[in-house]
Amino acid sequence: MVRSAVILCLLASVLAWTPAPAQAPLTPAEFAARVDEYVDPYLRMRDFSGTILVARGGQVLVSRGYGNADLAESIAPTPTTPFAVGSISKTFTAAAILLLAQQGRLRLTDPVARFLPGFAHGDSITITQLLDHSSGLSDYYSWPAYATGRMEAISQAAFLDQAQKAPLDFPPGSRSNYSNTGYFVLAAIVEKASGIPYAEFLARNLFGPLGMKHSGVMRDGDMPPEMAFGYDPAFPPERLALAAPVSWTWMFGNGSVYASAEDLSRWLEAVRHANPVNFQTLSYPYGWGKRTRFGRDLLEQNGRIPTGYTSYVGLYPAEDLVIVVLSNVQADVAERMGMDLAAMALGESYSKPELRLLVTEAPDSADRAAYVGRYEIAPGFALSVRAVSRGLQLAGPDGAFLPMDWEGEDRFFFRPLYVPVTFQRNATGAVTALVWNGEMTANRVPPQ
Repeated sequence: MVRSAVILCLLASVLAWTPAPAQAPLTPAEFAARVDEYVDPYLRMRDFSGTILVARGGQVLVSRGYGNADLAESIAPTPTTPFAVGSISKTFTAAAILLLAQQGRLRLTDPVARFLPGFAHGDSITITQLLDHSSGLSDYYSWPAYATGRMEAISQAAFLDQAQKAPLDFPPGSRSNYSNTGYFVLAAIVEKASGIPYAEFLARNLFGPLGMKHSGVMRDGDMPPEMAFGYDPAFPPERLALAAPVSWTWMFGNGSVYASAEDLSRWLEAVRHANPVNFQTLSYPYGWGKRTRFGRDLLEQNGRIPTGYTSYVGLYPAEDLVIVVLSNVQADVAERMGMDLAAMALGESYSKPELRLLVTEAPDSADRAAYVGRYEIAPGFALSVRAVSRGLQLAGPDGAFLPMDWEGEDRFFFRPLYVPVTFQRNATGAVTALVWNGEMTANRVPPQ
């Protein structure tokens, strides 16, 4: 996920939830019907379109597609439809590094300079620090070069050069901060240590042996057959539009993998059985998040990338429960859905989404102009609001503007991160601040 998105997602929560009581175990047919009922509000709001797969103890409880893989042609997705999976890619990059360590081609304690000679700070940054986000390398989504050049391809050499020019966020190993840049560097190390391209290494050592027939690495201009198109939230009445292009070269190793729901279920089972690497014995499962939920151990990862996709995978090892949610709509509901589907499968209480009021009007042009400006969340981190003919759009430092749904005076909803946005005014009626999710106030600041 992008650095700005990570910061905002930490503040985000899904709205309008109604608690549901804990449930007795359901049969597959009952479970599928429950999932259909649960998903329906998201479909009606066009906040989700994709595939869901839930299996427990080797029994598939649900495996089906919803919405459209291709909206223009009304083609429905299936469990074998490939989707871009965003940061779930990091679980494969980490596995590649661990495999190379098992083969003796690298050590996790090796400095980056062993494989990338001359890399700035390469003698003090280790492979482990890249894996656990403690390298100090700044996330490329905050780079001005990304904001202005994300639609253009960047070579590996040019990216690594830019990574070295950007100041470190902190001394290596002193703390942790999510860095997509670090996983780009790891993918470059995979190529140096193995002597073959990153995509080929994954195909030979992971996708092929595990029978992941609908998985691979995205390349510009080469969309895999039958892959779901990515969509962004749009203004009503359409509410969806093809996502703006971003070159996949930026996402090398950190968000470039595509996979189907069936393939990801195979990956989760492989991880559960420590095949071909054992994440569960690590103090930190590189590329994954290690959690406790419903009193049970959990490995999970989610993804959201600015090409119109969100995703979630979860593994409850002791329960042999796997959850896969893939969406080709950049509305950040996949992780929340994954949590609720797990609760559903485990007989725990969960929350049902409710329909938001879908206002079709937009503020008039004078009102729109009142909100335009920059709003500082933290020093060096500002949100930008701009007016277009059909409403207002919001962007983080990456400069990717997406629409806000108008819900009434000074009230909006930002579907990409699924949070409410309200504006505050002073005594004269001038807009002075933006309130993110009812929790974080960002004061209006002068334009740059």
